[in-house]
Amino acid sequence: MAELRIPKLRWFYFLPVLFLMCFFSFLSSSLLAIALPGGMMRDLGLVASVAGFAGGVAGIGGMILQISGGHIAQKGKLKKFLFFTTVCWSVITILQAFVETGWQLILLRFLLGVAEGGIVPGIMTLLPYWFPEKDGERSRAIAVVFSASGIAATLTGPIGGLLIAMFNWQMMFIILGVISLIIGGIWFAVMYDRPEDAKWLSKEEREYITTTIQKEQNAIVKDWDNNLSGDKLLPILGYLLRNKYSWALSIIGFCAVFGQIGFFTWMPTAIQSVTHAGIGNIGLLSALPSITAIFGLAIWSKLTAKIKQRRLSTGIPLFLFAIALASLGLFSNSTNATLYIVLMCVVGFFIQAFMPSFHTIPTLIFSKEVEGACRGITGFTSAMGGFAGPYLAGVFISLSGSQAGAMYVMAFILFVGVLAAFILPKNLGLEEQVGKNKVTA
Repeated sequence: MAELRIPKLRWFYFLPVLFLMCFFSFLSSSLLAIALPGGMMRDLGLVASVAGFAGGVAGIGGMILQISGGHIAQKGKLKKFLFFTTVCWSVITILQAFVETGWQLILLRFLLGVAEGGIVPGIMTLLPYWFPEKDGERSRAIAVVFSASGIAATLTGPIGGLLIAMFNWQMMFIILGVISLIIGGIWFAVMYDRPEDAKWLSKEEREYITTTIQKEQNAIVKDWDNNLSGDKLLPILGYLLRNKYSWALSIIGFCAVFGQIGFFTWMPTAIQSVTHAGIGNIGLLSALPSITAIFGLAIWSKLTAKIKQRRLSTGIPLFLFAIALASLGLFSNSTNATLYIVLMCVVGFFIQAFMPSFHTIPTLIFSKEVEGACRGITGFTSAMGGFAGPYLAGVFISLSGSQAGAMYVMAFILFVGVLAAFILPKNLGLEEQVGKNKVTA
């Protein structure tokens, strides 16, 4: 009963700022998808393969700061780091309004990926310091943060389509880039790397967070393999490169993001080819799969706690995501636009469902000294998938003139991710319950 009286300001003060950061980061990286059919592709004279390369090259840039982001968060220096990078990607978003050639766009997209690359591994490394595993707090917090990308994907089409209809695709980049700069200022004013440093946090809540997390760390045995401690990055990276669980997480990250970014990048164009709608209606229709993604994320965040075995709660939604994409490929040439949109919504339901489970895994396997770098490596390979997905999809669309081949390739890669999930420890997640029991006792 005493726990009910503990304030929960971090849920209403700390978490919303994380949400806004992720929301505008994903929004800025997604604007290209609505800009392409909104006039950019025509104005710049882009072919599908070049547009796909521009959509995916941000993933290459995103590799650069992935490991640094996780490691910096582990060392408690994320606040200043992400403030600087937020200013950078906001300015780059604005500069996209002034591109005149495909190569200029590709360069800016690459730099955008560099600037945004440290956000996800940094925030995912930060969350375990603020939200215990107890009562599923951490899984719920992860679901809230990642719902930002789902909501951003939902609103990218309507917001982008509206701004393009009101002004043009250039003004869309400028307006949303300026808003992102404001978010960076809010981040710097509110955020702290550790609960101990947050002046707005009550003493009761601060003590609850730190003592509960410390008990969980002491109770849960995570040394699946000869684990490593220390603060030197190179030995930690060497250890992770020899660790099969680190490889499994990296493969899963690559495959999942391959499918996610590949689908979201080409979704508005696919809708246009099937429905022949105007840009405003394309924006509205592209919101529908993103809405179902939010519901899928919320439902699977609860199922993760019930399934408990992390390799199942990660692998099952990836498998269903792959099946849905393959089904979409079967109907890519269909003249039934309604059926095609419904299938897209099914894809959307599973597109983020693996996340609440997947992003709790490094904390359950690796020590604090290793976890941040592990998330960085996973983010690095995920960024590779973020490049390969839209680029290869664009290549297959150019070669075949149809969306079907792109959907089949993404589905195949996702099946590889499902297999990688079964490399993880069989009972991973069950020991979490043992740890909670020990804490309670």
